[in-house]
Amino acid sequence: MAVPVRTRTEWIADQAAHPPFGSRTFAAHDGPVRVGITGSGATLLLLGWSESDLERERAAGARVFARLGIGTRMRVANALPGALATPGALVVGDVDEELGALDVPLGEVASAAAATAAWELLDRVEVNVLILDPATAATLLAAAPPLARPWWQGIVWLCRPGVAFAPPSVPAFAGWRRRWLAVPEVSSFVASECDRGRLHVDAAFAPSVEDGELVLGPLHPGVPWRYRSAWPARGIGACGCGSPAPVLDP
Repeated sequence: MAVPVRTRTEWIADQAAHPPFGSRTFAAHDGPVRVGITGSGATLLLLGWSESDLERERAAGARVFARLGIGTRMRVANALPGALATPGALVVGDVDEELGALDVPLGEVASAAAATAAWELLDRVEVNVLILDPATAATLLAAAPPLARPWWQGIVWLCRPGVAFAPPSVPAFAGWRRRWLAVPEVSSFVASECDRGRLHVDAAFAPSVEDGELVLGPLHPGVPWRYRSAWPARGIGACGCGSPAPVLDP
């Protein structure tokens, strides 16, 4: 029997009818150990993870980060609030640790003073990759002291469905810039951009495109539906970059 497709609105209604997790189930020996939310008020959706869910998240994150170019002994900093891509799920440091990379959490940089302190740390550690949310990165980037940083190799921009991708300028930076796609309702680690500028979806989510929208199969076995991600796409194909992960045609 075909697995049904569900929208976010339908999922919210399901939780309202069957609180707290809706039709999402957990095995008796593998109950929820962490919760998070997306949205607020009438659009609030409760997310839950078991130990095995978090293990799968960690593995998916390692695959996505490795495709972005993050590897063993690299120094990776992030300026995400609480180092979280999806509130309640894994912190970025969990995935860095899985890859053998050094994690440098900055926290959200919201003031000039915080940005100055962040750059003192970034330059002391000589960070290789900086993970940023485009919506909150301008203050940090504008405060960068004007000096050469040969150790700074790349920027990873965090993207989410429904959020416009408008990264701020990065003065005097010549390294690579790639996107990482998080779909909070399914996983923090759904897709990553290759050096050819194409977005590869992790094959574990059995991705498809329906009505111009990326549809993802569940990472969690207790979720009895596929999910309409609200991420626009025309189709799924292959890429000449060498990665076997399916690529989205925007």
